[in-house]
Amino acid sequence: MAITPDDVDLGQPFGDWTFVIIMVMFGLAELSVFNFHFRRDSIAFALNEIPIAFAFTFLSPVVAPLARVPLSLLVMVFVRRNRPDKLAFNMSLHVFEVAFAGLVFHSLVGWWGAGSTGVVVAVAAALMIVTPFTSILIVIAISMFDGNTRERVVGELQATWWLYMVTSVLAAMTVALALFEPALTVLAALPILGMWYVLHAFGGVSQELRDLGTIHGFAGRVGDTLDVDAIGHVAVDSAMQMFRASGAVLVRFTDDGPVVHSAGDLSTSPGGQLDVDAWRALTSDGGAVDLDRHQIVDLGMRAESSRPIVLMTSVDDGGESLGVLAVARDDLQHEQFDDGDRARLHNVGRQLSVALRRGILHERLEWEARHDALTELPGRTLFELYVTDVTQSTGTGVWAVMMLDLDRFKEVNDTLGHHAGDELLVEFSRRMSAILGPYDSLARLAGDEFAILCCRRSHDEILELAHACVREGGKPVTLDGLEIVVTVSVGVADIRSHDREAIEPMRRADIAMYNAKWQRTGVEFYRDEIDRRTPARLSMLGDLRTAIETDQLTVVYQPKLHLATGSVVGAEALVRWVHPTRGTVQPAEFVRVAEDTGLIKQLTDLVLANGIGQLAEFQRAGLDVGLAVNLSTHDLFDSRLPDRVQAYLDSHGVDPSRLTLEITESSLFVDAPRTRATINGLHEVGLRMAVDDFGTGYSSLSYLRHLPVHELKIDQSFVERMLLDPQDEVIVRSTVDLGHNLGLVVVAEGVESFEVLDKLRGMGCDIAQGYAISEPVLSSDIVDWLHRSDRRAWQSTLD
Repeated sequence: MAITPDDVDLGQPFGDWTFVIIMVMFGLAELSVFNFHFRRDSIAFALNEIPIAFAFTFLSPVVAPLARVPLSLLVMVFVRRNRPDKLAFNMSLHVFEVAFAGLVFHSLVGWWGAGSTGVVVAVAAALMIVTPFTSILIVIAISMFDGNTRERVVGELQATWWLYMVTSVLAAMTVALALFEPALTVLAALPILGMWYVLHAFGGVSQELRDLGTIHGFAGRVGDTLDVDAIGHVAVDSAMQMFRASGAVLVRFTDDGPVVHSAGDLSTSPGGQLDVDAWRALTSDGGAVDLDRHQIVDLGMRAESSRPIVLMTSVDDGGESLGVLAVARDDLQHEQFDDGDRARLHNVGRQLSVALRRGILHERLEWEARHDALTELPGRTLFELYVTDVTQSTGTGVWAVMMLDLDRFKEVNDTLGHHAGDELLVEFSRRMSAILGPYDSLARLAGDEFAILCCRRSHDEILELAHACVREGGKPVTLDGLEIVVTVSVGVADIRSHDREAIEPMRRADIAMYNAKWQRTGVEFYRDEIDRRTPARLSMLGDLRTAIETDQLTVVYQPKLHLATGSVVGAEALVRWVHPTRGTVQPAEFVRVAEDTGLIKQLTDLVLANGIGQLAEFQRAGLDVGLAVNLSTHDLFDSRLPDRVQAYLDSHGVDPSRLTLEITESSLFVDAPRTRATINGLHEVGLRMAVDDFGTGYSSLSYLRHLPVHELKIDQSFVERMLLDPQDEVIVRSTVDLGHNLGLVVVAEGVESFEVLDKLRGMGCDIAQGYAISEPVLSSDIVDWLHRSDRRAWQSTLD
């Protein structure tokens, strides 16, 4: 059915030149393509609809697509320089677009006739159908790589539907003029060029406004954060937007080497080494510089584009360059950088340098706040963050916290000075770092306290690492020309499933570490029994108080042998506890509970009362032997202790010189004025004093010389290993000589074999004590044991 009864002639309005003119129109339309922003969308504007309309209206369906090929192909190859794959896709799409539009047009004209009105309406309708359709095909092709097909199609139609309407109607009006009088098509050029100019100018002005706003806001965007990495990412993203770039790279110069931030299709070559000096040299003049393809490759950059153009500037504010910022465009877009771009990029570099300096300063201050300045290890705050992260994760393996403490650090500081102490800490941190695994973390918490967060497959591996720390830390270190040996105490605590804060496992490891120091074992795992704030600890406290009040504790006596004569000259009183349900409780456990809770006074009085009573029994049996009783550091704080000892001696009629009270070497320097007053009071009672565990503390010889001390007891840890470790043998021999030079009797405890006994006698040690002589003997049996002890048998054994 025809709209008008008068069919129009759809022949060639320009005669033999029709094909050529349409071909030229296609070429001009291809050259006129430009992008402009409307609202938030980037829209490509072209005049392709007009030559398409002329082609399918005035050329045959076979010839029409061919008219688009020649000049369009030349423009794409020599002007736009499309890659072969892109060229093939674009040309195929162009040919398809003309052919499909012609098919729709001829179908409509065949349906309603070739009247002038019908032809014009068919032209507009064909373009309104085909132009959006081809745009959708392009969007689908792009989304095959990027995804989001539906969103892209909807966005394309929402942004450009009005433009399709305008260009389609404009093309139909131009065809109508050609149908009426071909010469009148020249009149259509005026509104067409006017529309092209207005949109092009609008695009330029809007782009300048966006550039102005972007540059104005750049300093604010990069200044919104103090994180240097975030500043770098914001900078390259903003630079791409500002300069309509296909990619951007920021190379920051740091002490640890260049750090790269990239966006888009510009980046640095993977695995390549950047020549920082070359980057600095190119931007040393302070302005922005253009790079050619060879310079891009030489600098270690990589661009996805086959013909990139790069603009680069130094990131500095008049001082030292912090880096280089580069932006890239594709030369195929025929959009070179101009002087305005160079000035803007140079300004951006200066603004970026201010933000980076602030970020670097903040980064340095934050690093210093979370790290130890001397060792450069993480500090307590950062270590607690590490531990907290582990408590809130569900990783595999056994995680543990270790607390490490240098046992003789104070002695080094006091003797050699703080500079030597600092050297010791640095060397210790280096040794610990060398034995840690890739997932372990070492931190210095304070003074000589260190901590390790570690993960291993089993508790045995964690224990092995802890002992490795003790071995490495205990190796000699040379300070000021002197070879110094310090020991390390390590406390270990597992991170438990219910732990949620770092303070929980760190507190347990700290308790274990102090237990290791107290027992001088080197390494201790946390146990509830050693924690006075656990239910188990409270339960032991109650049981211990009951045991003291109900005489559940037993005092036993270990004999002491005089090595020169073979005579048993005394014994040491030791306390034992066999609990009805706990079984045998080790003294190291319940004595620590007594010290921490104030029961030590009752415990010491129990041993003193029983021991002095046993001395009286010795006297009645005609035995010329003495007795030694251990005192705790807490006992030396008790100013009434001398009076109570005097009372026990008087009540049993025992000669004070028969009693020896043993104090540990380390206790001599705990609140020295108070302990010295107690020691002097005990000396006035007339009893003997001995320094126990000698060699494990910090005693000063001058201080020791002025104390009322009669004996030195060599710590059993040295005695036990003296046949295996030459250093321990040297320590024992030196202690014997030292004691004799000070006029003191030297006692060796922990003698487990006759070989050790013989070695000690050869060194001139006075008295020995240990299982090689006898295990501790019950009070009911000690008198008989002493009577049975044969002096001649001991002499033959020693000989």
